[in-house]
Amino acid sequence: MSSQDRKLYRRLVSVDEVISIIEKYFPLSPRGEEEVYIGEAVGRIASRDVYSTINFPPYTRSLVDGYAVLSGDLEGVYEDRPARLKLVGKVSTGETKVLSIKRGECIEVSTGAIIPYPADAVVPVEYTHSEGDEVVFYRSVAHGENIDIVGSDVVQGEVVLWKGETITPLTAAGLSAVGVDRVWVYRKIRVGIIPTGNEIRRVGEELKYGQIYDSNSHMVYSLVNFLGSEPKIYEPARDTFDEIKERVDQALAENDVVVTIGGTSAGLEDYVYKVFDTYEPGVIIHGVKEKPGRPLVVAVARDKLLLGLPGFPLSCLITSHLYLLPIVARLQGLKGYRYQVERAKLSQPLRGRPGIRVFVPTILVRRGETLAYPLDGHSGRIASLNMIDGFIIVREDEEYVPQGSSVDVLRYIFSKIYDINVIGSHCPLFQEILRKIFADTEARIVNVGSTSGLNALKSGIADIVGTHLLDPETMEYNIPVIKRMGLKDVVVLRGYIREQGFVYRKEIGEVKGMLDIMERKLRFVNRNPGSGTRVLIDYLIEEESRKKGYESEEVRKNIQGYSFEAKNHDTIAYLVSKGIADVGVAIKYVADKYGLAFTPIREERYDIVIRKDVLDRKDVNRLVQLFRGELKTFIKGFTGYEVDEETGKIIEL
Repeated sequence: MSSQDRKLYRRLVSVDEVISIIEKYFPLSPRGEEEVYIGEAVGRIASRDVYSTINFPPYTRSLVDGYAVLSGDLEGVYEDRPARLKLVGKVSTGETKVLSIKRGECIEVSTGAIIPYPADAVVPVEYTHSEGDEVVFYRSVAHGENIDIVGSDVVQGEVVLWKGETITPLTAAGLSAVGVDRVWVYRKIRVGIIPTGNEIRRVGEELKYGQIYDSNSHMVYSLVNFLGSEPKIYEPARDTFDEIKERVDQALAENDVVVTIGGTSAGLEDYVYKVFDTYEPGVIIHGVKEKPGRPLVVAVARDKLLLGLPGFPLSCLITSHLYLLPIVARLQGLKGYRYQVERAKLSQPLRGRPGIRVFVPTILVRRGETLAYPLDGHSGRIASLNMIDGFIIVREDEEYVPQGSSVDVLRYIFSKIYDINVIGSHCPLFQEILRKIFADTEARIVNVGSTSGLNALKSGIADIVGTHLLDPETMEYNIPVIKRMGLKDVVVLRGYIREQGFVYRKEIGEVKGMLDIMERKLRFVNRNPGSGTRVLIDYLIEEESRKKGYESEEVRKNIQGYSFEAKNHDTIAYLVSKGIADVGVAIKYVADKYGLAFTPIREERYDIVIRKDVLDRKDVNRLVQLFRGELKTFIKGFTGYEVDEETGKIIEL
């Protein structure tokens, strides 16, 4: 295929135009109805008004155990001025006999029993005393007290469920109480889901380097299933026109809406929009002014709707929230469905894209007000999906949004506010400690690096931060950096010692330093800026360059892979073990885990920084106590770790 065969995006439309354009070609209205048992109707939308078949309650009944009376007979009665009424009968719950009383009489009734005519109140039994065929009353009673009049709740023929309402378990209870056990609801929408891409493999298949598991299909399935539709995932289609066309044809024959995932851009191997354009009337949208999610494709195939969602997870999630879920909701009759937006205070500044609506993944924290903490990373990251609460909306006319600004946040449909947020540097040992301590707590663990974690603490987002930042001036870890950042109202829980070093395959031969890596032209894999390990790497380059008379910047340029960065120690070791790179800097624990050689560089301290206002929490106190005692035992299963006399001390700053 030549470059002339490449079809560029059509006119990019705005986020707010998408649904209205779809409605011009494909009415977003229900696709039929069916009658179902009320117990199976929960979560469904009523397609018809439902009327009560009876009055409710269907008879006048007592709300307490006591005596039915004419309230006028007990006017002015008090504990020191009792009255006596003649007992003329008894009615138990479930009896259908209707008794009657006259002035000066009463009848004993159970809770739920029929009220005799023309009694207008019930005196609870605890305010009475029975003496033979008489009852002594020690209090008066108001007209209508403790009785439930027939038809006072619902009258026969009254609408008890309106068309368009969502049926809940309480709805089912209410309907059955008025004699309704089946209701008409809108038909469930059938949604076919087709993953595409040569790199896609089903979960459970062998995964080679360069391949990924299909996660998006399961995400989309779960989202539309939550709205009550009937989703179905089809076999992945490879990046060929014929195979995608075959899957789409099959899905169109079986579903109301067909969703493909991936292959929606305008590249030479992106066939989805070309397949969609073979139907009538074909593609109606290709490209939206948003980031992530620009390569959305929408088409109509007669009476069926086709949506091509982007393949990167965050892009797939945001387009599902913005378009797929509202579409499915309206097709199933759910009135007024719209993604939830709330206001929050921005904890970090953000840059926008003129003319583009930007959606930034975020976590939300309650500190009296709602704070939004943007998560770094591109739309292909999967870890972000497990922790985000929604997306900060940076509008088309916003080039820069300052820290502290009030912003709109599109809430993730399953988002929740966590009890405690642990944000900072990833560490295998600390991960296991957190798993033990916060097993019964709604704790969110976000691995973003030491510097980002401390910034999150400073901005009020994080409660606990794991950090191992080397201060090159003092050669001390963490405390000098924390002081320089001006963090307040925090304490440092002194942690453990980790052994950092070069990790490499044994056949490479011993790695002696950064200059050794440069001179031998070894393929290096670096750590991300802001991580403690990156600080160490740059310090090593500076020191070795100074001693050997090199310019440190030239060394950086000449280290193959210096700009190739990984986010954690495990990734470093994995890439080296797979032969993608030759060497990196990581902790000894992962070198042993992946069977790699290890040359020690230095020992580093991994400390825990904690907000003072969470120290009195039981789980945080358990964390402190573990570092003061049990850690010595806990650490035995982790090579390259040790405790010292500082471990467990609390330093107030």
